[in-house]
Amino acid sequence: MKKLAKNTKKMIVNLVVLAVLIAATLIILFTSNRELNFGNIRQFLSLCRPGWIVGAFVCMFLFIAFEGLSLHFICHTVGHKCRLHSSMVYATADVYYSAITPSAAGGQPASAVYMVKDGMSGGAASFALVFNLIAYTAAILVIGAAAFLIRPAMFQDFGFFVKLLVIVGIVTQALLLGFFIACMFCHGAVLRCGNAIVSFLHKIRLVKNTEKWRGKLLGAVNKYKNSFAQIRRHRALFFIVLLLNIGQRVSQMLITCFVCRAAAPDCLFAELFAMQAFVTLGYNSIPLPGGVGAFEYLYLNIFCLRFENAFILSAMMVTRAISYYLCMAVSGVATLTYHAFLMRKKPSEAADCANGERSEKEADGATGVDASAVEKAEIASEAVEKVEIVGGEPEESE
Repeated sequence: MKKLAKNTKKMIVNLVVLAVLIAATLIILFTSNRELNFGNIRQFLSLCRPGWIVGAFVCMFLFIAFEGLSLHFICHTVGHKCRLHSSMVYATADVYYSAITPSAAGGQPASAVYMVKDGMSGGAASFALVFNLIAYTAAILVIGAAAFLIRPAMFQDFGFFVKLLVIVGIVTQALLLGFFIACMFCHGAVLRCGNAIVSFLHKIRLVKNTEKWRGKLLGAVNKYKNSFAQIRRHRALFFIVLLLNIGQRVSQMLITCFVCRAAAPDCLFAELFAMQAFVTLGYNSIPLPGGVGAFEYLYLNIFCLRFENAFILSAMMVTRAISYYLCMAVSGVATLTYHAFLMRKKPSEAADCANGERSEKEADGATGVDASAVEKAEIASEAVEKVEIVGGEPEESE
């Protein structure tokens, strides 16, 4: 019951924070922009060509499908013969929990829960998510580079704060990718530097429990270090997963392109794509659920370079409704439906599913994860399986 109450409390807190952010953003937008009203949005939609709007909805589903395919390929490589619909649920869990938690922190732990419940070992699940995360980070940088290549002069026209957010987004993603690579090739140096930083923060009284943070650092470094052998062994898989992650990000940005082209067919597609790519770079650096507030700010201040305010506001509201709110709702319904199905499964069925997988020893060898790490992951998964709540947020083990 304590676990149940804690998960329920965290879920409620996340949803309340998200609701407050959405409400504050909408209030600011509607009160500070006369052109933003339901009448103008209706008029905007009446001018839209249906085919382009249908394309925007298709891209929303592709955003989920590309991640599902990426996880499907990785899971099969490590010996977890999951069905395609299960892989899609791993993706919807990531999308849904990422949308309601700061910095998308709840996405990967949620996916891991359903992987383990489907009989996947903790070590294999960890590797699959790490593999996908590295490709996801690289995809953001590839798309950012494409934006600069498509419209190299556009960045100069941005205001100071917009430029700052875009630069921070690029630097953040580059540092993340650099951290992943450093953990793989020189994990000892990363640990020494990290422990030195923890000690310094302890001296200036910003960190109290140094052992806790050193333990988190060690776990993170070992996670990426142990994945290196598999990444080297499956170089072709990495490029496949990278392409699928690029496809995922592109499909999300095409929603903006399709919505704008639906109402203004003379818009340059490449220009729309570049502007949305800059928006994506900027709001991904803000640790807010779904980038709420940051997305809207960047959209208004980037698209104003080419469009009138009334058009931008209506296009932004329609785009956001499809790419974020509807996507979150679809992912949430799919995840909760699958969760309810798992809760109804008999223990014997779950055992049969687990017995159909490769042995724990084989899974450890395939993922390159040491036995102690897998044991800890399995202990965490056993604790998670005690959570009998539809929609309860899983705990992320340290």
